[in-house]
Amino acid sequence: MMRTLQDFELPIDGQISLCQINGRVFYTNFDIANLNALTNTLEHHPKIHITRDLLHPTTSGDEGKALFLPVDVSFLKQLTQVYYEQGYIEALHTAASHNQLFISKSSKAILALLKYIRKVRLLINPNLRYSGPSLIGNYSQTRNWLNTTIRYISWHPYCIKVAIVTCDDSVRIFSNDSNSVSPLLKYKLQKHITCVAWRPMSNTEIAVAHENGIIVWNIDPNSLITRPSISNATVLQREDHRPVMSMAWSPKGDKLATVAACDRTIYIWDVELGKTSILKRSGGSGNILIKWSPTGEKLLTCTNSLVFRVWDCRNWECERWTVLNGRVQSACWSNCGTTLLFATDTETIIYGVIVKHDLIFTSDSDTSSNQALPIFDISKVDIDGVIVGGLVQCMESDPKGKLLAVMFQDTDCIAVFNIVRQQGLQLIASSLINGLPEEKPSTISFLQDFEAGACLSIGWSSGRIQYFPVIYTDLPSTENSFISSTLNSCNASIF
Repeated sequence: MMRTLQDFELPIDGQISLCQINGRVFYTNFDIANLNALTNTLEHHPKIHITRDLLHPTTSGDEGKALFLPVDVSFLKQLTQVYYEQGYIEALHTAASHNQLFISKSSKAILALLKYIRKVRLLINPNLRYSGPSLIGNYSQTRNWLNTTIRYISWHPYCIKVAIVTCDDSVRIFSNDSNSVSPLLKYKLQKHITCVAWRPMSNTEIAVAHENGIIVWNIDPNSLITRPSISNATVLQREDHRPVMSMAWSPKGDKLATVAACDRTIYIWDVELGKTSILKRSGGSGNILIKWSPTGEKLLTCTNSLVFRVWDCRNWECERWTVLNGRVQSACWSNCGTTLLFATDTETIIYGVIVKHDLIFTSDSDTSSNQALPIFDISKVDIDGVIVGGLVQCMESDPKGKLLAVMFQDTDCIAVFNIVRQQGLQLIASSLINGLPEEKPSTISFLQDFEAGACLSIGWSSGRIQYFPVIYTDLPSTENSFISSTLNSCNASIF
């Protein structure tokens, strides 16, 4: 019998989850919450709260036109101006509306042909009928992507540095050095950012995926410039590869893999040379998720249909798998790269599979040892008057492979599980993380270099970044000696 969310305990009404130490979860009122009273492992980490007044308002670029009076210009000059400002489609519409007989008829014929081609493309790929933002909102790992303040969090793999994506299409870099400059990455072509990823084996490079492509920024840590120029970046684009929904660096940092919602093609980029390799298989009209295994031997790609694949990076052959219905919503690898955990957008179940064979779903469970096994039932439950669980929005595992954090689509508590590999793969209820009554979780991410155990960072809808450390005092760390000596006294003084 599968475990359910009834195994969890909720904090007392009015309190928030603060941390977990040696298996015990600590709660407190938000007004007196002081994480440093229990542990100093996060003392030097940046305190982040991005309010709406800190955001840069987006502009259309047409505001200055109101300052000038309209003048009569020649038809050719007007056509050229519309082409450079709004593109060739608007230029054709402008030409078709004029009384230039030959040009007008030719423009109307071209527009009719383009309309017919678009109808054919829509039959092949229905995703093309949706605009970029709405399509990203449907497939994003971020909850309420269209309206939330914080859209993505990415921690540097080797140091205390984090990139925060906000709804104004900016990427803010924060570090543990309070005296250093906090770079702001913003560019006019960098619209509708979906995700960011720090490059392994590098201290300065970060890739930003957006609706129309990828920008790999190179941030000089010694620079005093708060807003780096695009001259410090490499732009990666392909005309039909959009919107870019997910990307993943190889563990060695030599390759960048990207997928797009309206493109079946999977691109493997060599950033320095500007070259690409293509992985393409039928099934689905696009791809929405890609994850490189920690060992670099496997690459998971998920389409927007039943199909998902695991590629062998040694020979680039793939195993084609299918879910029973819907699509894979979120997935993550174990730290050893042999176990895959995933959830679909139609079932309230977390599945697990050992990646060895071709098939994971089969109707004959008695004769198949390589099927995906349902591990945990995350159906909605009522725990002391609070609804928890439901369909998964995002899943993340910590770098040590001991914890799994799950964020749900329409309930507000984040579930943290212990991953146990004794007698098969198991998930054990660990803790529920809740925010303030008016807050909803938007995105989650584990810190990559946290010696004391694991630490989950949560971006709340209010713009607040919360740290939830899971600490084991038996780990060999100087910080843990402080935790052990103050745990009981701090617990008595705070609670």
